[in-house]
Formats: sequence, C-alpha cells, structure tokens
Amino acid sequence: MATANPLGELISVDSVAKGRRGATATYDDNLLELLSQLDANSACLIGGFKVSRSDYQAKDDFANERQRIGAVIRKHIDHLSETGRLEAGTKVSINWHPELDVPQVSIKG
Repeated sequence: MATANPLGELISVDSVAKGRRGATATYDDNLLELLSQLDANSACLIGGFKVSRSDYQAKDDFANERQRIGAVIRKHIDHLSETGRLEAGTKVSINWHPELDVPQVSIKG
C-alpha cells in the first residue's frame, strides 16, 4: 500500500493523460486557393506578403521575416501536396520581386 504524499499520488500507467505535441497547423484558405492553381508554366505574385527593407531597422529582422514568409508558403504547398491538390512532393522556388518586395512562387522542375 502506498504512503500518502502531499505532492501527488501513484496512478496506473493506463491512466496517464497525453496531450498533442506541438502546435496544430492552420492554413489560410485564400493562400491555399492561390497556390493550388500553380503549374509548370505559371508563377504567383503574392501581394499580401509584402516585406520591404524600409519597414525593418535591423537587416536580420528583415531577413528573418522573409524567411518566415517562405516557411509559411512551403507549409501551404506541403499541405496541398499531402491532400492531393498538387502533385505529391511538389517543391517551389520563392524569389522576391526587387521592386514590389513580394514573393513570386513557382514550381521547381
């Protein structure tokens, strides 16, 4: 018989409650719709993701924001591939428009 302990109690291993690990992925429906239209002969200009150097005091903050946007785009592409809306394993190229400061996304191939 277990001795009472003010900090807790023994429970069965079968009673251990487990939560989900990590954050639950969320997706922007508009971005999914836009990216789902990509094919080998097209690219998309994503004006909603403008990242201008003048908006950031530090060069690292500017670079980090562009990198973050790239990760968001790739996450959406992966989701479209996993759900069959794009070919499995689709990879994209992201190039930043030099004057508009927005990403241009095309399928690598």
